[in-house]
Amino acid sequence: MSSPEVRQGINDAVAAASPVPVYDLSDYLTLDEVLGSISSKAVLVQYVTAGERFASVGSPGSAGWEEDGVVVLHYVVPSGFDSTTDLNDADAIRLALRGQRIAQSVTIESADPFTDFGGDATGLYGAAWKGYASNLYYVNRTCG
Repeated sequence: MSSPEVRQGINDAVAAASPVPVYDLSDYLTLDEVLGSISSKAVLVQYVTAGERFASVGSPGSAGWEEDGVVVLHYVVPSGFDSTTDLNDADAIRLALRGQRIAQSVTIESADPFTDFGGDATGLYGAAWKGYASNLYYVNRTCG
């Protein structure tokens, strides 16, 4: 699981970059539960994987820790509408986040373009929703 500093920093950064409501999927038991509480477009934040390792940070002999991980942003919209506007809105969020230092030691290293693989009306989100996903790759470097 991503560290609390990372989770808070990413949640805050996504909320600041998004023109639509943002939901942390960690607060819900199922995807259906969160989708049932959304009335229109939304961004869902999913913490997928994280790891930590001992690392030399700064000058030789300076020990620290480096946490890295992947967070998936799901941009969900009611199905049946033209995707052009939604993809532009989703990409604006992605571009606002990539390469940004979002907390004292947390940086979004990269953000993949949104894709709708598995997000069609019969896929991951169900018939009422169309979804697009982007992977955010972050690093959290802490000096010892």
